[in-house]
Amino acid sequence: MKDLSMPCYDGYRNWIRDVRKKGLKWSEIEMGRSEDEEGLRAFLNNLEFTFLYEHLENEEWKEIVKRIKRNEEESEYFQARSKSAMITDSTQNNGSEIPMDEKSSWQLYKSQLKEKGFKETAIDEIEKSSVSILKRLSNDTRDVEPVKGMVVGNVQSGKTANMAALMAMAADHGWNMFIVLSGMVENLRKQTQERLIQDLNHPGNIHWRPLENVNAHAPFSSQTANLHLHDSKNAHLYVCLKNKKRLEGLIDWMQKDPNKYKQMKVLVIDDEADQGSINTADVTTDERKAINRLIVNLVAGKTKNDKVSYAQPKAMNYISYTATPYANFLNEYSDESLYPSSFIKTLSTVTQYFGPKEIFGVEGNEKHQGMDIVREIDDNDYNEIKTMQKGEHNKLPDSLKDSICWFLCATASMKLNGYKKPISMMVHTSQKQEHHTHVANSIREWLKKESQRNLLRHCEKVWKRETNRFNYDDFTEAYPDYSGNHEKMYGFMPFNKIEASIATLIKDVTHIPLDDNEELDYHQNIHLCVDNSANNGLNDEGMYVRLAYPDEKKNEELGHATAFIVVGGTTLSRGLTIEGLVSTYFLRGSLQADTLMQMGRWFGYRPKYELYPRIWMTEDTKEKFEFLATLEYELRDTLQQFSIGSADPSTFGPRVKNTPRPTWLRVTSNDKQQSALKVQLDFTGTSPQTIFFENDEEKMRHNKELTESFLSELSGEEVSDFKNSYVYRNVKFNDIASKLLEKFSFHQKTRTFGKDELPAFIDWIKNVTENGDLGDWNVVVSGKGNVNNEKENEWSFSNGLSVGKVTRNKKKNSSDETTFNIGVLRAPKDLLADVKQEKLTEESKKKLSSSNPNVTQIRQEAELGSTPQLLIYCIDQGSTVGEKQSENINKEGDRRINLDAPEDIIGISVRIPGINPKTGASYGGLQIDIPVDKMKDKGGLEEE
Repeated sequence: MKDLSMPCYDGYRNWIRDVRKKGLKWSEIEMGRSEDEEGLRAFLNNLEFTFLYEHLENEEWKEIVKRIKRNEEESEYFQARSKSAMITDSTQNNGSEIPMDEKSSWQLYKSQLKEKGFKETAIDEIEKSSVSILKRLSNDTRDVEPVKGMVVGNVQSGKTANMAALMAMAADHGWNMFIVLSGMVENLRKQTQERLIQDLNHPGNIHWRPLENVNAHAPFSSQTANLHLHDSKNAHLYVCLKNKKRLEGLIDWMQKDPNKYKQMKVLVIDDEADQGSINTADVTTDERKAINRLIVNLVAGKTKNDKVSYAQPKAMNYISYTATPYANFLNEYSDESLYPSSFIKTLSTVTQYFGPKEIFGVEGNEKHQGMDIVREIDDNDYNEIKTMQKGEHNKLPDSLKDSICWFLCATASMKLNGYKKPISMMVHTSQKQEHHTHVANSIREWLKKESQRNLLRHCEKVWKRETNRFNYDDFTEAYPDYSGNHEKMYGFMPFNKIEASIATLIKDVTHIPLDDNEELDYHQNIHLCVDNSANNGLNDEGMYVRLAYPDEKKNEELGHATAFIVVGGTTLSRGLTIEGLVSTYFLRGSLQADTLMQMGRWFGYRPKYELYPRIWMTEDTKEKFEFLATLEYELRDTLQQFSIGSADPSTFGPRVKNTPRPTWLRVTSNDKQQSALKVQLDFTGTSPQTIFFENDEEKMRHNKELTESFLSELSGEEVSDFKNSYVYRNVKFNDIASKLLEKFSFHQKTRTFGKDELPAFIDWIKNVTENGDLGDWNVVVSGKGNVNNEKENEWSFSNGLSVGKVTRNKKKNSSDETTFNIGVLRAPKDLLADVKQEKLTEESKKKLSSSNPNVTQIRQEAELGSTPQLLIYCIDQGSTVGEKQSENINKEGDRRINLDAPEDIIGISVRIPGINPKTGASYGGLQIDIPVDKMKDKGGLEEE
């Protein structure tokens, strides 16, 4: 069959997408609205003749239809899974479309993405997100404010491809000046610019011209007077450091020739916009930090000295890119600030990405339970590391030895599987350079002085333990929708086959040596790199100390995987990709969520070695990352709700969930959230559920009797349309609080219901209820099978009513003798038990049977969008692995064991409505303080 991905068939693809937008069914599209193959042939002949399309046979047409259908379904899933959203202001789309010319910059870049191995689904997602952003740009801002938008990506997710795609499309539509604000180091700046030019500049319609020596005193050939800006075939690119001198030079250079400045159609992309670009000066004054001030001036058309330039560019568009946008949302709002008043766009990820929710899970979330790849650094090891860093001894704690042994085994196994790229271990315990030296020396000493026999025995012990604890079956259970190539996924080699390779690795431990030509010379042993600014050159032994991977050409020459143990701090915290990262020893702490998230070098894509990554960290740090996974998930959920309601980001700022323990973790530093309206706790849009239970028969019995007493006082029950539960409507929250929640015995680890949060939760609900933001509650008693079915495992709870007890089991590796962790209590469909299906459209009724229905959308349609819920379950104390579970709950595998509880367990879940989807209004949280007069200007408030 022909290569149907070629641009020459894009006309057919566009026709299919157009008629899909108009509602044509896939069956009609596949047969060309005809009933047989002959009719389809006539239909294709007509398309080919009318539009001069490339010839297609019937089966080739069907294959294209099949691919687009699959891509559409996967794209919808990715967007739901990744909370992809678009929040826009009142400005209309500019009418831009996807460039279809095969010589366009976008189509050429798209072909390059295919050559790099990007999946068709991933490319389609990049294309869709890029054109949606392109539509929000303006090609003429002379009479309006500059466009200011934000793109929220993911840590280590390859957002560079999205930036390049947007630039390519913008160049095709006439933008001629591209400025990327990136980093603080010159050699990295040059690398970024060279890489972008290499990606974008191909023989075609657009000639990409890199800019250098950008300042007022630039050489004649680089001066603005010599730019060909009137020619739509030229796109000029400059990657500029976030550096005072460079930014001043850029502004001077752009404005030196007023006539050329007027011809500029500018797209500024601020990479890692939460770093360097934020105004950390007092926002109540006119003062600004230098970098922020200069970026503001660049966007506002001012000189470097804050004066308005008499000439203005034809178009100015500023887009900030970041994976941790908390500071950007909370720092400041004013006409001149960089706040994304025009639009906010979230990027989705394909199901090959390992992000916070995939690794650490989202508490109580049915789809994201996390992976069992995080190992604990206990208090004793923590203290040993602290003293070792000071040089007081060089003894490695056991957890560090384990992580090194895992790295050695993983490297050996991957090499035998055929892996030939660099493989790495990261040791990130401190930001201090002297600490790095002591840690690196201690690692070297242990690997050199420990006998080979002892090292191999230690490796064997770690290898067998880890490969039993987390293997392919565990991976597929934790990430069931992973779309990577399972057939190419590396398995674990038997230890006796990797021993010799481990022995080779530990034969020598050095920095990176140089060959006779003073080029970096890589070997088969371990390269120990200390990556910090104190090691920019060669050491006394003539070796290169910092991390430097072999380039693609060198890697091919070597023909084998190279092994790196990287010790460092700040340079490992952001932007740097650690290649082939299989072992991480992480001891850095932070009180700031954005800083901590950016340190997660283990996020990203792991093709072929998906089973190999392991992470060592303290329990406290693990809890913080678990919270961050929920923080990110709920932020994206908030943005998605904004998107559904077309809320204006210049009227209502996105709500950022605050931590339940403000002294434990802040979303960002205080000087980056100066305009936040601070609320200590916020429960808007949350949906907590009890998944931890104390193994205490008396407390379990107390909870069961308390719940039965509470339910016996309710009346007006209805059988849900699902027939498995009872619904009580219009229940007062004061009754729920006083008769159930305040008397219930919750496990101390239970989110929202824990002793530190429950009083605040109850007070918060009462306050928003008194304010009229929340109404009465629906209480759902959810069960298994039809109600009142008189089976042995029924729970009779009041006045002859009964439901089937539900089955839940314990997570094997997360349970101890005192605590049960069931992982998930509630199935998604349970949140729709109080929906009256007669109020739904036929399409929505069909979605009810989905394993993961859009709860928010369906509840809104059923007029329950603002109705809070309390769900109650009775968990059968005798739940066993293998017994049929409720839909989409506890899909059993090796990680589950029988519940074996001394008494039936009462599980509780609540659901608090999110933001008002029509207005974007939020009940609380951290949110930008937008002045009332600005909200009126945008139509957000009515005059009284």
